[in-house]
Amino acid sequence: MKKILVPTDFSEQAKNALLVANQIAHKSGCEIILMTVIDPPKSFQPTIGQNDDENIEQKYVQYLIENAEGRMRKLVSDIEFANTDRRTKVVLGNIYKCISETVVKEQIDLVVMGTQGSSGLDEILIGSNTEKIVRTATCPVLTVRGHSDGFQGNNIVFATSLKEEQLLSINKLQAFQEVFDAHIHLLYVITPSVFATTREIEALKNNFVEKAQLKNYTFHTYSEANEESGILHFAEDFGADMIAVATHQRKGWRHFFSGSIAENIVNHAKQPVLAFSIK
Repeated sequence: MKKILVPTDFSEQAKNALLVANQIAHKSGCEIILMTVIDPPKSFQPTIGQNDDENIEQKYVQYLIENAEGRMRKLVSDIEFANTDRRTKVVLGNIYKCISETVVKEQIDLVVMGTQGSSGLDEILIGSNTEKIVRTATCPVLTVRGHSDGFQGNNIVFATSLKEEQLLSINKLQAFQEVFDAHIHLLYVITPSVFATTREIEALKNNFVEKAQLKNYTFHTYSEANEESGILHFAEDFGADMIAVATHQRKGWRHFFSGSIAENIVNHAKQPVLAFSIK
């Protein structure tokens, strides 16, 4: 990892994400890019010329930029960045689009975002920018819920189907594993709707581990009513520091009807959740 992007709205959740990103950067030696996005009025158009002083919207947006820059300076001064390179960005536009464009333009290796979590209708009807980034980002996304300044990446639960399509995700996770010298708990959740014999699971596991060249790991099976509950309960039972999941990044109606285990885990997990795209 060379670059970590941390979007902030100066909330407590965003600060928690920055604290975790700082610890990752300190371990890996990568750069932190702290970015805030100002969504200007839809009617706003930047103007150049003699009428700038008379443009109320221009003055208002300029005030927002200067205010954000001041809050950025304070936020950076409040965090102890031990041997960590960092820079700040204040940009205008839609927060989701700005984050997505920055990931590509800056060749970001990891996005770290705060999330408040949600339940019930809020998840379906409202969603969040964090969910959108998890659903579409071209790089891994680590979501942080709650206060995590003592974050340790020593024990990572990787929820897997043991299918070869997840090999790319496990390879990305191994880079994270190396940074923290972490132990990976490879988790296969057995549900009533999907049954496999012990021998079938063992064969899938051996093939997956061999092709991934996985080291420093333990394989677990866990029986639950559904995959989401199995992942969350296992992580709680084993005191995981982090949960890692691979996502197909479904969009549109397919996403609405099928849902996403990754997004459900992001919304409900107490631990930070690292999401990888299978694509």
